[in-house]
Amino acid sequence: MTKRLLIFAAVVLVALLATGYWLVFLRGDSPAPVSTETGIEQLQEDLASQRGQQSPDAEPSNEGVDPAESEPSATAGVVEGTWVIDEEFGNFGFDNPSGSFAGFRVEEELTFGEVTAVGRTGDVSGSLTIDGETLVAAEITVDMTTIESNDSRRENAIRGAVRAGIHPTADFVLTEPVDLDIEALEAGSTLEVDLVGDLTVNGTTNQVSFHAHPTIVERGLGLIVGSAEIFWSDFGVTAPRAPIVVSVQDHGIVEFQLIVRPT
Repeated sequence: MTKRLLIFAAVVLVALLATGYWLVFLRGDSPAPVSTETGIEQLQEDLASQRGQQSPDAEPSNEGVDPAESEPSATAGVVEGTWVIDEEFGNFGFDNPSGSFAGFRVEEELTFGEVTAVGRTGDVSGSLTIDGETLVAAEITVDMTTIESNDSRRENAIRGAVRAGIHPTADFVLTEPVDLDIEALEAGSTLEVDLVGDLTVNGTTNQVSFHAHPTIVERGLGLIVGSAEIFWSDFGVTAPRAPIVVSVQDHGIVEFQLIVRPT
């Protein structure tokens, strides 16, 4: 009887230790998905810090102002042309990045619970071109060798899964022009557009449609966030395995936040 109790106690202790290990070390807090609101907030905080100002508590009010007498928007007439991804502005903080980044999100089932695995890198470059009322070109390159995760122990496995040593970059090239509401964009509105193009990951290319939200934060500074769901097998990617990982979803979200400036 005593032996059985000791065995039972040992099993319970191991289970508790394993659960504690997952809660403390493996679960991790996943950063929120990309959003225009968060991106703008981070940008404004950085801009205010650079200028030695505090972020405004509220948006300026136009109540009581005659539109005919108001000044033109600070962003008016600055949309058309070529924009480049700004690689200097902002910071790549994994949880609250104010600069450009790209990455993915996928759900994992571990032995003792579920977790959202997130990978991100701030090493993003590229450009886009607007001709008249149309986005006619866009090319984005992501360095897959510098991906970070909300659990650092995943990072080598992630880079191995996408064979970053062989294919160090992922690329997106727009293949279909996108009509833009330039007037709304110049007025400071956030648009909703679909960016259809060729996404290359792990040396494999497939057509993907990113649902994106471009906006102009201020003259000479734009923000674009977007995401798309993809199936890993479409790109020859096999999800990493580990003893504590029961399963990894066969699909996930690829997301990005781009800070862009006109050339």
